[in-house]
Amino acid sequence: MEILRAERLVKVYKTESDEVIALKGVDLSLKQGEFSLVMGASGSGKSTLLHILGTLDRPTEGRVLYRGKDVFQLNDKELALFRNRKVGFVFQFHYLINELTVVENVMVPLLIKGVSEREAKERAERVLKFVELEHRLSHRPFEISGGEKQRTAIARALVTEPEIVLADEPTGNLDSQSSHSVISTMKRLNRETGTTFLIATHNSELESYADNVYFIKDGLIVKQT
Repeated sequence: MEILRAERLVKVYKTESDEVIALKGVDLSLKQGEFSLVMGASGSGKSTLLHILGTLDRPTEGRVLYRGKDVFQLNDKELALFRNRKVGFVFQFHYLINELTVVENVMVPLLIKGVSEREAKERAERVLKFVELEHRLSHRPFEISGGEKQRTAIARALVTEPEIVLADEPTGNLDSQSSHSVISTMKRLNRETGTTFLIATHNSELESYADNVYFIKDGLIVKQT
């Protein structure tokens, strides 16, 4: 069953003296439970694509359909609710809060939703155990490894039980062993929870994990495997 579709997405960034066309008419379809990659070099448009699919940015032209409904017909408040309930984000820079412990970082999205502190802590601990970080609950981000930081970010993205996780270069700053650990964790979560994953990357070693790979170049999908 199709869960998310991009139709003819165009994104133009304008300045006073110039314009940059980041996307030039991208079509993409994700089925529920798929584990897919968008691969391309830096500047190819993959981050822009993920930001639009996750409604962090609006397209200049085109549509994003979630279960057949155009999400950009929603107002700003409804879009914020959509992001909070349906989409989880993992970025190259994990954006963890150094003053908070690992478990507190993962609790943040739930507390924003109004979940009680007790329930938020229970759910955060449960998902951290799922990503094999139950031994790091009380540590702060500066006390754990790069791979563990990224797995904490994955836990934070998953704690709200989203239907779709969008990950932008999640292994970009990691060594090969940590990269394997992070992507293996994502793949296992995909299999065991049925969450749909779309990962933007330039790392060709990740292709073996994917159900589908979209290759993007100069703002266009040039190939799909």
